[in-house]
Amino acid sequence: MDIAHISSAAELLAIDHPHFGRIQSQGFLKSRIGILTSTNRKAIALEDYSSGKRQIVAPDIDPGDFMVTIASSFVLVTMKEGASRPTVILKNWKKVGPYKGSGDTKFSGTVNTYMDSDGLKWKHRFSRSPDKDELIGFGSNGTKILVITLENLR
Repeated sequence: MDIAHISSAAELLAIDHPHFGRIQSQGFLKSRIGILTSTNRKAIALEDYSSGKRQIVAPDIDPGDFMVTIASSFVLVTMKEGASRPTVILKNWKKVGPYKGSGDTKFSGTVNTYMDSDGLKWKHRFSRSPDKDELIGFGSNGTKILVITLENLR
């Protein structure tokens, strides 16, 4: 399925993409504690790099309809559709390294690195000024696969 024509959560889950469609069940206690201690952010943009070129994921869907929950043990991406919030991505992950930069270098801000249960690396870049926060998924060869640009909820 061409990513350019996606208009619903069901279509996102049906595509052959290393991030979408990998919904994993969480234990009740783990998910409740994770959600209570997590950071919730709204997506500004979702960009797919898996084909080797940058393309917007689902341009028919407003990125603001995606909510990204970043917890210490999982990432949860839901999409507002009608009265429900269907899950688009739910992956278990393990934190493998933080980095805290300073000054005006390109690494200013904080970067937390995670490894998910499929062996893919994620980097959560936050507290970066003036750049927006990002959640970046990397493929097995180290190339960017998915970039979600985030903003804090007000």
